[in-house]
Amino acid sequence: MVEDIEKIITNGFETYTKNLNLSIPFILSLVIIGSVALVIFLVGFVLILGSSLASLGDISNPEFLITAIIPFIMRHILEIAFLMLIIFLISMLFYAFFTAGAIGMAKQANETGKTELSTMMEAGKKNFINLFLAEVLVALIFLAGIIFIVPGAMKLNIAQLASQENQGAILLMAGGFLLWIIYLIILSIVLAVFTYVLVIENLGPIEGITAGFRFFRKNKIPVILLWVIMIAISVALMVVDQIMGFIPIINFLWFFISIGINFVIFPALTTVWWVRFYMTRTDKTLYFNELLAHPSDLEAAKANQ
Repeated sequence: MVEDIEKIITNGFETYTKNLNLSIPFILSLVIIGSVALVIFLVGFVLILGSSLASLGDISNPEFLITAIIPFIMRHILEIAFLMLIIFLISMLFYAFFTAGAIGMAKQANETGKTELSTMMEAGKKNFINLFLAEVLVALIFLAGIIFIVPGAMKLNIAQLASQENQGAILLMAGGFLLWIIYLIILSIVLAVFTYVLVIENLGPIEGITAGFRFFRKNKIPVILLWVIMIAISVALMVVDQIMGFIPIINFLWFFISIGINFVIFPALTTVWWVRFYMTRTDKTLYFNELLAHPSDLEAAKANQ
């Protein structure tokens, strides 16, 4: 039985509240990626720049940033860029593992009403390489939009940024950035489901991306609607964060609450929603909450199972 968006949201929320362990992959991802990235950065920074650190001079000098740090960074820009690339790729590997694990858990929870951490390990090990490669391909597709700002960048005279001669180039670059943002939004919608399709169907990188695109073509309106709902919730959370930041007594505590909501609870919920959305439109077996269901819906769901 195909559920509408409202039922996906309510049933998915109910599924999450009965399986709070769905947040564990995101907790582990946040802690492990953060820790690993920090260690790699510190070790790499020392290995690449350690021998030159002593030549920087007195850090208490007010002109230290301009006279020492910036030239120092520019001399080692390639090494720093390589270090950032390594951190990015390793972080993406861990992210792919825990994301695949979370999707596997969400699939099991939507199928049976319950899920276990062992499912995270199984789904993660089975799909993280394919998901990692797919994420890299999609990142390159997103990055290809930089071509929109190339014409303006080529006309820009960096040595005279404030001159009137650069006004046309700056406007051209601004237009390019706007087109790039539109390009990113379109791609985000078109490829919104590929991650879940890849893991649920155990597909390869290119197969997962193309299958996600085909699913979008068959379900354009509901995909866009669910995507808009996710964005609206994200914006609402940002507004709440800003409001809480102005309340002196609450702002410190809210900082940690906000991290939990934005990086642990909400990602788990969105995973459950997108997985349920895909499953209900591909005739997958779904756990049906008898307490929330209308009798006719329950009979239809049992008939499908």
